[in-house]
Amino acid sequence: MKYFIMLFLAVIINSCSEIFAQSTKADTVAIEETIMNYLEGFYTGDEHRMEKALYDDLAKRVVYTTPSGRSHVQDLTAMALWAYTKDKKDESEENGTLECDITIYDIFGNIATAKAVTTHFDFIDYVQLGKINGDWKIINVLWAMKPKEKTQ
Repeated sequence: MKYFIMLFLAVIINSCSEIFAQSTKADTVAIEETIMNYLEGFYTGDEHRMEKALYDDLAKRVVYTTPSGRSHVQDLTAMALWAYTKDKKDESEENGTLECDITIYDIFGNIATAKAVTTHFDFIDYVQLGKINGDWKIINVLWAMKPKEKTQ
């Protein structure tokens, strides 16, 4: 009897972990597309792509340190990012196609985390996404400036 109970529990635990941890190739593609809508939308000044990528209550934050050594967190909302994108010029006309490197660290159920780096922008984004009503949306972004290269 003990054997059957242990076997039953093992099957249940295995089934539950598969249900909650499932991710598909389609999720991976959709997450990458969402991040590209965000980055290329910003790059090209396409507010519609930006809007498609962002959750309405997005929190985009950066931690920066003043010259005196005091650290601060600066927030940017989805609405502010959208408005900034809308008023921005299309950089692709002058600089060509935006090259991006997206690393998806984890997809678990309806959440994911990724890193996005471009050759054009001087910042790196760490992105948290959620699958909301079937669409992947960027919910949080924590970003930082790339270190300045030393000139000799």
